[in-house]
Amino acid sequence: MIDKYLMAYAPYIAGILSALVAYLSLRESRRKTNHDEIMNLLDKVSKDNDRLRQENSQLRKENTHLNEELEALQHAK
Repeated sequence: MIDKYLMAYAPYIAGILSALVAYLSLRESRRKTNHDEIMNLLDKVSKDNDRLRQENSQLRKENTHLNEELEALQHAK
């Protein structure tokens, strides 16, 4: 008796299960895509931060050098 109902409803059960698997796969794919995009953005921001830190360091060195030259010129007068 159970076999009879199982055989009668097997296509419907299979359709529901395949739709559920497809939905879960799509949801996981979207999550992974979103995660990858966020990681790419993080990498880009990190590179920009590194570049700006290096530029800031160079500007500080240049500023220190110019201040030293200014002090030397003021003492020379």
